Amino acid sequence: DPPAYANGPVQGYRLFLTETATGREQNVEVDGLSYRLEGLKKFTEYSLRFLAYNRYGPGVSTEDVTVTTLSD
Repeated sequence: DPPAYANGPVQGYRLFLTETATGREQNVEVDGLSYRLEGLKKFTEYSLRFLAYNRYGPGVSTEDVTVTTLSD
């Protein structure tokens, strides 16, 4: 969902995806309110967090969400 209190119009969203075992983080720019992650490793734990940004800069990120991928 969009931020409850935005300091101006939201220009986009940023997704931070971290592979828990290695600590390797990826940063993805997202235009809408949904995004499909592809190319993830099997049976791997990932931590995700999101933030909205506008012309004044990034907002506060969400709490981390931890997920584990299944097989294929």
